[in-house]
Amino acid sequence: VRTVDEVLRREFDLVEGDAFNARKLRKSRQNIQDLNFFNKVNVKNIQGSKVDKTIVKLEVEEKSTGAVSFGAGFSTDNGPLLDIGIREQNLLGKGQKLNFNGTLAAEKSTASISFTEPYFLNRDILGGFDIYRIIQSNQDSSSFDSKETGVGLRVGYSLSNYLRQNWRYKAEAATIENIGSSASNLIKAQEGSRFLSEVGHSLIHDKRNSRINPTDGYMIKVFNDLAGLGGSVKYLRNKLEGAQFLELFDKWILSSRGQAGYIFGIGDDDIEITDRFTLGGNNLRGFDRGGVGPRDITTDDGLGGEWMYAGSIETSFPLGLPDELALSGRVFSDFGSLGSVSPSNASIKDTGTVRASLGAGIGWVSPFGPITVDFGYPIKKEAFDKTERVRLNFGTRF
Repeated sequence: VRTVDEVLRREFDLVEGDAFNARKLRKSRQNIQDLNFFNKVNVKNIQGSKVDKTIVKLEVEEKSTGAVSFGAGFSTDNGPLLDIGIREQNLLGKGQKLNFNGTLAAEKSTASISFTEPYFLNRDILGGFDIYRIIQSNQDSSSFDSKETGVGLRVGYSLSNYLRQNWRYKAEAATIENIGSSASNLIKAQEGSRFLSEVGHSLIHDKRNSRINPTDGYMIKVFNDLAGLGGSVKYLRNKLEGAQFLELFDKWILSSRGQAGYIFGIGDDDIEITDRFTLGGNNLRGFDRGGVGPRDITTDDGLGGEWMYAGSIETSFPLGLPDELALSGRVFSDFGSLGSVSPSNASIKDTGTVRASLGAGIGWVSPFGPITVDFGYPIKKEAFDKTERVRLNFGTRF
């Protein structure tokens, strides 16, 4: 009713006159399903004008793709929060995305607007922009607050059926302020304002059977960010991420994820604390956000690290309850490490040893938003690490 015909046609790997290919037809159906515009996507083959011809008939049932939401909730990282969001995933039926989000929280408040055109100039070229403002309190973990205001431009295109390349540019003004009097001298030295000009690049090889709810396949991402084309910050950051999925039994999904990163300054520039990697919280359950890695033991401030790696093995499974309850369970094991701070001094603890945890959790896709509870127990840690046994995220929408 609403979606422009071309939005569906451009997702087909087949065009009129091609030799029929069942694999490409299945992939085309999955492409349309992954748009997340439709409740139902059915593809049928109908006898054509001759015995060696077939007609492909696509039937879809549209669903709401726009929402205005108000919410309240709590997360372990950001504390109590209120948010408002305006989202349209299929703007004017053309497949364009427009999002506005604002969050007011005890630890982190954000405001952002973004627009994405997935087929810029009627070609398989994604284009978009982002404008954002972030106010973050890091008093509990590192004794400082930060403010960031920026704008970004994005462009991406397919190199093959499974390989995609993206480019982005970000200009950002940032401030580190409200540093506690007892904070680490390494943090005090970074107080003040800066301007970041960053060019980013990524390659994504995606062979998952679904981008929304994968049960099979794998994905690999490579990220490179270069700061220094203007601005007051100069660094090169590299990051590698991967994930694999396997359906063991019906709705029993085994997944493994991994990531590794390294950042270094260009010339005489040191890496600032807001640009370093952090570990703990969602990427290493059982440990507090920023609870792992180099730490000033005299002030108890986490300093982040210039290299990191982390991984997770997880099995999700049904709980034997009716499907409409949308409840699932999971067991997991996380591991990782983080290290290297320049400059350093005698009060910095930086072992670079591996940390690991075991845990279990419950997830619920409620009508009001996702709710997750994870219980993590560190089985390998350092004495100066900060642990967290329960990680809770929930919110409501109305």
